[in-house]
Amino acid sequence: MLRLIFAFVDIMLHRRGPESLPSSPFLFWSLLVLSVVADCAIIWLAGEPGRAFAVVLLVTGLNIWFVWALLRTFNRQARFRQTMTAMLGVEVLLSILQAPLVRPLVEAPPQDPQNPTIALPGVLLLVIVIWSIDISAFVFSRALERPYFLCAAMVIGYFLLIHTLQITLLQPVAA
Repeated sequence: MLRLIFAFVDIMLHRRGPESLPSSPFLFWSLLVLSVVADCAIIWLAGEPGRAFAVVLLVTGLNIWFVWALLRTFNRQARFRQTMTAMLGVEVLLSILQAPLVRPLVEAPPQDPQNPTIALPGVLLLVIVIWSIDISAFVFSRALERPYFLCAAMVIGYFLLIHTLQITLLQPVAA
């Protein structure tokens, strides 16, 4: 178990690619469940509305579809399980890093529009998001055997699309 965690840490630090992970259905499904649980725990910590859990399931499904479609586009679908395992394992570790930052950010006093300041938890969450995009681009560059910057452009575009979808779906419903 510890070797597997270190493998994900090595992927996060760009020392290994997804090809170094086993192509195990059990590992894939276990990490998928852990990823959904971690996302739901962060939503619970943030005090988001109940429909956020449905959005987590939708986004998880879209993420799986995106990885499959990208690998299929470049005729690398045989690498799906290892690539998705790498993405899920890294996401779980980043969620663990992110979890302690959520509550302080939610409980922070409202910002003064005249004197905006950025709280440390907000900055750290931004660093985690940027690092997540970097890791995803690295994993795709290894899985697709394409340049890092091409994969970074695809990941940034997908991130913006998914983030916009989440904001749209989580807007308060007008009464």
